[in-house]
Amino acid sequence: MFYDYSKLISYNSLISFVLGERGVGKTYGAIKLCINDFLKNGHQFVYLRRYATELETSVPKFFDAIIENGEYEGHTFKIKKNKRLSMFMIDGKVAGYAVPLSTSIILKSTSFASVRTIIFDEFIIDRGTYHYLQSECEKFLDLIETIGRLRDIRVFCLANAISISNPYFDYFNLSIPYNSEFKVCKRDKNGNPLILINYIKNEEYRAAKRESRFGQLIDGTEYGQYAIDNEFLRDDSTFIEKRPAHCKQYSTINVNNHDYGVWRDHKTEIIYVCKDFDPNHPCYFTVDVDWHTDNTILVSARRSPWFNILISAFRVGALRFENQKIKNEMLDILRRCLR
Repeated sequence: MFYDYSKLISYNSLISFVLGERGVGKTYGAIKLCINDFLKNGHQFVYLRRYATELETSVPKFFDAIIENGEYEGHTFKIKKNKRLSMFMIDGKVAGYAVPLSTSIILKSTSFASVRTIIFDEFIIDRGTYHYLQSECEKFLDLIETIGRLRDIRVFCLANAISISNPYFDYFNLSIPYNSEFKVCKRDKNGNPLILINYIKNEEYRAAKRESRFGQLIDGTEYGQYAIDNEFLRDDSTFIEKRPAHCKQYSTINVNNHDYGVWRDHKTEIIYVCKDFDPNHPCYFTVDVDWHTDNTILVSARRSPWFNILISAFRVGALRFENQKIKNEMLDILRRCLR
């Protein structure tokens, strides 16, 4: 009933993004895969989280479910910690390391010669919890290079279905496989997968969860669609609309180093934020110093009339976005300004 990694690893992809409903066994299965690889081949693993605070709560319980289920009887599992790293010990030997992505830069001179697998748990985060790191994807790729060097390793990025708009899908221009469970998004020169998306559709698990008392409580709700049916929790079609052809561009805004055109429909006074923009438009601005360049004008999000037109339109339901990615990026900024 729970998630099985056998089909996923048969693709032999460098990076695999695994999206599944809560409790389906993504993390548990990845841990078992790494334990088996260590016991059989001596290969180590890295358990990756975004922040050290996340590791503080997850590392002490890393092996708990394995032990409670009576897996690997006759073997001992412990956690050992030094000044720099927490280590996962199996039978008194180092089987893996816990690494926070936020401070992984300090590990550049550290050798991970025996590491074959990286588990990046909860790579998609929900709003109101933590925040993505500045230049996160570059930090992630830098860590892969630090660990793998020229070796062929494998990376499993695990998450619940929070939103398809996240730094990794945006960076690699990824989309989920709506008509199947697996989608190869990028291949090497020999045709082998470099990036694989696995959008889990485990009907047996869904049926069992729906029959549980909690499943009956949430069945038919938005949360139930997320927790049972693996539908994206923060994605919906509200405020998403293509702009009419007769709109006139009002400005260009840079968000997360992406340029978007702000367009006004003078017939309806609806404002549209779109991929299309005039690169020569004189009003080219940003509201965050990290996105500021020698070509943009840095303005105050609360005081600038250029951004206030977006706030005013959003307040009265007259703001539209071309797609989910633009919507999520713009809503993050609007939430900050409206708090």
